[in-house]
Amino acid sequence: MQTGETAFRHVHGKDIWEFRSESQTDSDVFDLAMREGSRRVAADLLSGYDFAQFGHIVDVGGGDGTLLAALLASCGQTSGTLFDQPHVVAGASGVLHRAGVSERCRIVAGSFFDAVPAGADLYLLKFILHDWDDDHCARILANCRCAMAAGARLLIIERLLAAPNEGLEGKLSDLNMMVNVGGLERSREEFSVLLQRAGLALRGVIALPGGLWLLDVHHGRPEELTA
Repeated sequence: MQTGETAFRHVHGKDIWEFRSESQTDSDVFDLAMREGSRRVAADLLSGYDFAQFGHIVDVGGGDGTLLAALLASCGQTSGTLFDQPHVVAGASGVLHRAGVSERCRIVAGSFFDAVPAGADLYLLKFILHDWDDDHCARILANCRCAMAAGARLLIIERLLAAPNEGLEGKLSDLNMMVNVGGLERSREEFSVLLQRAGLALRGVIALPGGLWLLDVHHGRPEELTA
């Protein structure tokens, strides 16, 4: 709290991402947690949003492909790109194969701080932005915007911070992000400001079970969009 340094870096001398890239055991535990979370979220996303309207989906920071595989399995005409760091996507081919979508999904290794694969009409960011401060998030979002054609969409799945006396889970997660990764949860207004900084605009939000929200993002300024 006094230094602004994350507790994890203070204890281990490196950030949590570097630590996991060097520790297979810790990386496997984290990937398992993300995989189980993605399985729960996938059903909620499919019931609350029409993914079949999109021809190609890029899951940015999509882990081992569990979420993207579920979306593609339910949208038989849609193809996809799984994008994450090399050590994260190393086991993704098996996930996609078991879901029966490997022929419709390519795997691309890289960093979303450098660039994001272009050519899709839908981009996903699930539980990515709360891991980072505003400057890092702006860089991720700007790279997404560069990859997006004018009519493409970006969907962000995150928690939204509620009023001071509401939404305990979001506030506990906010503390967890601060201690472990130096990130934070954000309110709808904070997301709007962050998106504008990257040349994007929040068109609307959709409530999902479990206290999660789907943020529907487009190119341009909010006043240029119609409901």
